[in-house]
Amino acid sequence: MRDGAAGQNGDYALSEVIGFVLIIAIIIAAFSLYLTYGVPAQGRENEIVQMNAVNDQFVDYKIGLDSLFTNNKVGTTVSNSFTLGTEGGHTQGTMSVIPIMSPVKSTGILSVDLRTTYPETLDITSQSLILNSLNLSARTSVDLPTTANYTLDHVYANISIPSSFVLNRTGNFGLTVNTTRWVATVNLTPQSTLYQWYKSVNSQTPQVNPCGPLYVTNPNQNGTAIQTVEPQFLDAVCLVPMNEYNYTGTDLTISITKGNIITMTKYPVYKNVVPGNTYSVDLMDSTYGLNSVTAASDFINLKVDQPLSPVTGNGNITYNFIEEPYTITPIPLGAIEYQAQNNYWISQDYYYQMGGVFLSQIQGNNTYKLPPEISFSTDESNPAHKIITVNINAVSITDPYGGSAVGGNSPVQIKTTLDSVYPFPYATGTANTRWIRIGINTTDDQARAMWTNYFSYSSLVADLPSSTVIGNTTTESFINISGFGTDTYGINVIASNATYTAAVYGVGG
Repeated sequence: MRDGAAGQNGDYALSEVIGFVLIIAIIIAAFSLYLTYGVPAQGRENEIVQMNAVNDQFVDYKIGLDSLFTNNKVGTTVSNSFTLGTEGGHTQGTMSVIPIMSPVKSTGILSVDLRTTYPETLDITSQSLILNSLNLSARTSVDLPTTANYTLDHVYANISIPSSFVLNRTGNFGLTVNTTRWVATVNLTPQSTLYQWYKSVNSQTPQVNPCGPLYVTNPNQNGTAIQTVEPQFLDAVCLVPMNEYNYTGTDLTISITKGNIITMTKYPVYKNVVPGNTYSVDLMDSTYGLNSVTAASDFINLKVDQPLSPVTGNGNITYNFIEEPYTITPIPLGAIEYQAQNNYWISQDYYYQMGGVFLSQIQGNNTYKLPPEISFSTDESNPAHKIITVNINAVSITDPYGGSAVGGNSPVQIKTTLDSVYPFPYATGTANTRWIRIGINTTDDQARAMWTNYFSYSSLVADLPSSTVIGNTTTESFINISGFGTDTYGINVIASNATYTAAVYGVGG
């Protein structure tokens, strides 16, 4: 290094270069720290916010489908929007105006699919009272008066007329069937017309009053007798007005009162009945309007109001079911699934299935954000006869195009239509089942474990009996429920199948 003024200037220049290089190094270090810690933190926050939004969108989706089912809007379509990916970030950092300093956008895939290679299905097997519309002779019948334990198929009022009985104008017979909400009166009602005529009485000897007390006391006389000739003459005539009835036959009629309002009076059900037959009137016929105001648990009374020996009357109710082992055809469940492609946060899968919202992630087990449409409860109001209620709404989702999916980071729309609602044929009323087994078939190990946990937790909350068996196989998670104690029917199953079709459409990007 040279001495003098020139050397001193060179030293100053070198120090400025070193300072500038140091400043550049500090800036690079700051950028490096931001890239290493700040950008991932922003990306992680963005993706957490996005996944929370997806959760809320699935909740809205479930509410929409539930409203279609609850209101039985078969054929109605609802549209829901889902956001795929973070769309460039929900939170902006101080340097995010520079592309390299912004988090990488995450993406997602929304699909209508079966989720697994083999369809996931719902299986139900039970020993139950099953509605029976074919074998009429196998229906269950109970004599009146009695309490209706199930939804009624028929309520019969029967009147038997022996062959030896002679029907006439005075042959009235009637019985009454009633609940607290309605009264039905069934009668044998003779039909006759009233007419009047004059009975002519000729006097054989002169008398003061040929139309005297003899004819006044006649029970069929209607009015005052008329004397046509003076009584001192032998041909005096007395015309006595008489009531007579022209009997034309006996009808079986019905009168209805609902809520203290008369809706039907002596309506003929059978015209001109004949001896030697039994006539039945089905009070649940829609003509009488009683089926809509008759419910399970109603006490149905019967009494004979107008006895007529040897005519007899009785009644009975029938239930349209028989007891049998019942197994539904396995129902493919399908799913609406969102697969997140996160860069900074755990990749998560949300899916809607069987009326529930589920979360699946590689680093962890499946969990349910909203429970599926299988629930249990126990009515302990009568400790001697506890009733378990099992509610099942088997939601089945398919794609009319055989499977659709849209991926990226733009909004998408999913359109879902309620195609049908089919109630399973369990008898409605009080308990209808001896035992029931519910199984979810899936090859997803995490899903099986989740269903087993759900059955265990739900049975504990519902206080199901200790005889309840919960377990899983290599392909199925199941629960087997029996009633309390020795009750023949200790379980009330209410089940239906709602089928939907859904398709995903991109709306941009």
